Amino acid sequence: MFNMQKRADTSLAVIEEQKRCNKRRILVLGLGNILLKDEGVGVHVVGQLQKRNLSAKIEVIDGGTAGLDILLSQEGLDKLVVIDALRAGKKPGTIYRTQFSGKDRLTEVFSREEDFKISLHQIGLLDALAAAGKMNCAPKEIVIIGVEPAEVDYGLELTDEVKKRIPEIVNVVLKEIKDDIYRE
Repeated sequence: MFNMQKRADTSLAVIEEQKRCNKRRILVLGLGNILLKDEGVGVHVVGQLQKRNLSAKIEVIDGGTAGLDILLSQEGLDKLVVIDALRAGKKPGTIYRTQFSGKDRLTEVFSREEDFKISLHQIGLLDALAAAGKMNCAPKEIVIIGVEPAEVDYGLELTDEVKKRIPEIVNVVLKEIKDDIYRE
């Protein structure tokens, strides 16, 4: 026998899930100083992403060096993807990915010696996320895509080691947001 009540309940659940998904907000934030060669990698990556026709739920912002102030104005984010230069002592162009949920203790994770990486924006990120948490508007999920710089010195161009990795970094970011790219 076909149970219409169960089917109606399932249909309502599907509709509610669709409504929830339609409200999902994702911010892709590229950080860095384009005057310091590889330090500007996050800005270069979002420049490539801004050329794509992404869902309206996905906001791609060039945060430059003051990008974390933007975070505090972004209430109700489901996911934050940050792209920035990260020094961890590996080969230039190495791509790192770190993920946090709202329950993670960010300062503890960043201070663990085995996970410690240096970004010029790391302290600002922790401060902004801590402030957002206190105001109950921290993103539910945070993903940091870091790229090992070859050179952080005066210059407008990325080094060859980092520049040739831009398409791959863009693909890593697209993979992070893939479930939301085409949702409307």
